[in-house]
Amino acid sequence: MKKLLLLSSLFLFVTDAFSQSQDWALGFEVGEPIAVSVRKYGDRNALDISFGTYIGLFKSKDNYKVSNDDMGSVGVMFNASYEWYVPLFNERISAYAGPGVQVNSRRYYPDRNVKSVYTTNISTGPSATVGLEFFFAQKPASFFVEGGGYLELIPKFFYFNPNLSIGLRHNF
Repeated sequence: MKKLLLLSSLFLFVTDAFSQSQDWALGFEVGEPIAVSVRKYGDRNALDISFGTYIGLFKSKDNYKVSNDDMGSVGVMFNASYEWYVPLFNERISAYAGPGVQVNSRRYYPDRNVKSVYTTNISTGPSATVGLEFFFAQKPASFFVEGGGYLELIPKFFYFNPNLSIGLRHNF
């Protein structure tokens, strides 16, 4: 975790470049979820792939499945989104939105004192993302705020988990 925080803080101090986005970006986000993301920019569109974990920020452990452990519905997630973006204010800000797909893995412990007995649940469904990305002047870094949600279809039909996070990206 310390390495990820160090890496994200180094994004601000990398060599000088123009503020507009490049072909690729590597980012780190905190909130719901906490994730590392890779983004490939196209002509007014982007493919964003994130890998991270949920921390249960917007949902309690009882909202998804009964679990006697403290972690409840916390798990590992993989999300791929196709986004369209619109530059604003001389390309210093970009607004973006798009659909995606998400796969999660969650582990449940019926008895919090027995860690050897657990159930693993794989889930999937569509996701949606909207956000704003702010590019720093003379730095290849950007700050973003994004929100959206994930609608699980398998195994819990129509279970909705809202997402809201902030983060940093290094554009190269």
